[in-house]
Amino acid sequence: MTRPGSPTEFDVLAIFVDEMELQGVSRKLIRLSIDEAFVGRLNAKLGVSTSIEPLQKLTDRCLANEWLEHTILGAGKYGVLSITATGLGVVRSKQKSEEVKRSRSNLKKVSDAIEDHKGLFIATGALLALAGVSLKLFLG
Repeated sequence: MTRPGSPTEFDVLAIFVDEMELQGVSRKLIRLSIDEAFVGRLNAKLGVSTSIEPLQKLTDRCLANEWLEHTILGAGKYGVLSITATGLGVVRSKQKSEEVKRSRSNLKKVSDAIEDHKGLFIATGALLALAGVSLKLFLG
């Protein structure tokens, strides 16, 4: 999946899930470190170019939300991490949401775009109405 933009904490978590599926084991057996190899793997998956510092900040958010946890004390802040059950749920929920979003019909996509930008449509309509009233007053 290649997409523009910066990686998110969901992308960090998704690497853990990818590793689970690759190895065919549960989350409890997957341990990864946020290191240069992790950065390379994430960059390849997303088609982006990022460094370790932004990923460490994203990892801090994951740790704060208890989506990732330390599995070995003394391995450093970003060493030997595993995904929690909550983190796994977050990834699965996000994946399902994106899948539903991709599978929408074109009519639903247009409807959602209108709903998302209804303030813009209202403002545009108000400007058109004001322009019409102004033309009516000045011309007529």
